Amino acid sequence: MMTTDAWSEAFREAGALAVTRPDYKRTGLELSAHLPPESLIKAAERLYSEGFSLLFITTADFSEGFLVTYVFDSFTEHKRLALRVLAGDRKDPRVPSIAHIFQGAEWHERESYDFYGVIFEGNPNLVPILFPGDDPIPPPHPKSQEAIASIRKLGFLGEAEWAVAGWELAPEPAKPAAEAKPAAKPADKPAAEAKPADKPVAEAKPADKPAAEAKPAAEAKPADKPAAEAKPAADKSAAEAKPAADKPADGGKEGGK
Repeated sequence: MMTTDAWSEAFREAGALAVTRPDYKRTGLELSAHLPPESLIKAAERLYSEGFSLLFITTADFSEGFLVTYVFDSFTEHKRLALRVLAGDRKDPRVPSIAHIFQGAEWHERESYDFYGVIFEGNPNLVPILFPGDDPIPPPHPKSQEAIASIRKLGFLGEAEWAVAGWELAPEPAKPAAEAKPAAKPADKPAAEAKPADKPVAEAKPADKPAAEAKPAAEAKPADKPAAEAKPAADKSAAEAKPAADKPADGGKEGGK
């Protein structure tokens, strides 16, 4: 059983241009070896000798060319490895066939030929597998220049463990972290501009004026005057009542005489 590091060295010996480590959680791949077309057969033979099986072959269209990916799995080593070959000539894309190593490759290669027009040299039956063989329609999946993307910009190949000088699929360098600071400044301005919202609280003073205008309620003193003026009325009745009481008293004395 070969370790992942041992496979990395084996792909280097097979003539790989680079070995990358994709995100395992997203791809399930331990390693991805990037090969020139002439090194594909040797790498595939090594995988076959170690008991790996071919899962599938897929092709994608990029601005750099057609990227053909071969995914292998092993029931004994419990790992998945990928070989990638770039067919850079978009007008006449060609890669070697591995159908003589993995028999199931014949069908997968025919599918890529059907959809992208990639020619797998050495395939024993390279005819359309889904479209009518006598229909001269062009492959449907190649993209227009306006819609095509770059492998380097997508960055799905993972970090390069090692690569030859000038490897063309190397991802673009990440921007320095210091350049991310200006993006945070616009977000701080709204917080600083929140001060005008405090003015309505300070302008609430005019609402206190009605409390100050409540003084007329204290001017109710004139209403007390009738109570003060009620004394003469009470005194007069009391004073006038005395003569009436004295007269009967005097009159009684005369009657006794």
